[in-house]
Amino acid sequence: MPVAVLVLILSLVIGVVLSRKYDDKALIIWGIITMLSIAPFFSWIVAMLVAVSVGDGFAGVAVMWLMVPILFLIGVGMLGAGVYKKVTGENL
Repeated sequence: MPVAVLVLILSLVIGVVLSRKYDDKALIIWGIITMLSIAPFFSWIVAMLVAVSVGDGFAGVAVMWLMVPILFLIGVGMLGAGVYKKVTGENL
């Protein structure tokens, strides 16, 4: 669990640094970070906490099955909004 927390914090720091450096591509950066690091690691941490508190590993798996696709689709939406904003130049 400490490795997952460390990777999650490191990816959030990288996201903040990159989004400040490339302000016009912030949605694209956060979409990619959400899909590749926040969705799996954050949902795994929450699922393990739920599994330990309930006392059943299947509850943790169920939480992961719900959280990963939802967070991944949020990341896809952010990435799509960033690409759309970049292509059309519209202010979202």
